[in-house]
Amino acid sequence: MSNAASIGDLAKRARWRIPGFAFGFLDGGSGEEDGLRRNRDRLEAVILAPKACTGAKPDTTATLFGRDYRLPFGAAPVGMGNLLWPGADLMVARQAARLGFPVVASTVATTALEDIAKAADGNAWFQLYVSREERINRDLLARAWAAGIRELVVTVDVPVAGDRRRDLRNRFVLPFKPGARFVAQLAMAPFWALSTLKHGSPGFPNLARYVGEVDGKTLAGFISSQIKDDLTWDDLKSLRDQWQGRMLVKGIMTASDAKTALGLGADGIWVSNHGGRQLDSAPAAIDSLSAIRAALGPDPVVVMDGGIRSGEDVVRAGATGADFVFCGRAFYYGAAAAGEAGAARAADLLAADLKRTLIQIGCPSWSVLDDGWLWR
Repeated sequence: MSNAASIGDLAKRARWRIPGFAFGFLDGGSGEEDGLRRNRDRLEAVILAPKACTGAKPDTTATLFGRDYRLPFGAAPVGMGNLLWPGADLMVARQAARLGFPVVASTVATTALEDIAKAADGNAWFQLYVSREERINRDLLARAWAAGIRELVVTVDVPVAGDRRRDLRNRFVLPFKPGARFVAQLAMAPFWALSTLKHGSPGFPNLARYVGEVDGKTLAGFISSQIKDDLTWDDLKSLRDQWQGRMLVKGIMTASDAKTALGLGADGIWVSNHGGRQLDSAPAAIDSLSAIRAALGPDPVVVMDGGIRSGEDVVRAGATGADFVFCGRAFYYGAAAAGEAGAARAADLLAADLKRTLIQIGCPSWSVLDDGWLWR
């Protein structure tokens, strides 16, 4: 893996190693994918202003909610991660344990949140898609707490599923429905097919136990019908009252929503347009981050994801106002490209590029990075 020089290199390897429907699920966005491209274009437009002769030997430690992480980036929640490669969720969690950054277990992860928490060795957070069934929400929160998780991320930007046209074109559905196109794609990815055959088709273990409680629906039907599509701020207040740990609200794109969430007791704001997978005409995450930080001032915790493909991107986001930066696709491109070694390579590339960029701009530590390092 040493000749994979970038996350983009890992993505190229993943493209030929896994079936087209799996790569399309990971790589794609909604609609015409303008939002997906906008995330990258606007991030690349952020120009850094290096300061000379500082002798900087950067400290990459980031303090979040009173805890020190060795790196200022983490693994964002990714649903159906084991579709990309069997065991991918745990591969990413083990990198979090190895390098000391958080990994966020998704409600729709293909690995149980308890197993992700164990593999992450104290570095796991939990992301909640709010269910229509209050008892399911309560049980998921109780399970996360029992697993040692203290950070809850509540996603609020999925009132309806995104228009995932790549998935439609690939006829991608779960459970798998074999057809000529499906079989042809499997034939082009024999190692993925054999590995998936050995480990079994990916499922949703966080939710499987509840299916029998909801009108006998299938698991896939349960997920599509039970994610609460009429979420209100009252629901967020209820979750805040239930959760004893820190709570972040994910999917915030405007300053007014950020202020409302903080007013209800959120401990942090997660700026995100769902990686360009929901509203195609949403603003780029980096632009929303800039506006929200300007409106909130320096004190509230603001994290972000969206378009991050390098350590330099992490620095761009930090200089724009992020206390912490998350990415999802980057780690799973690695796992899809080369399993455990690929996930490790993705994490190492991000970490090395982050440190190199801080040295190049003369920044002594992540904690002092601010808009003074942006080119005006």
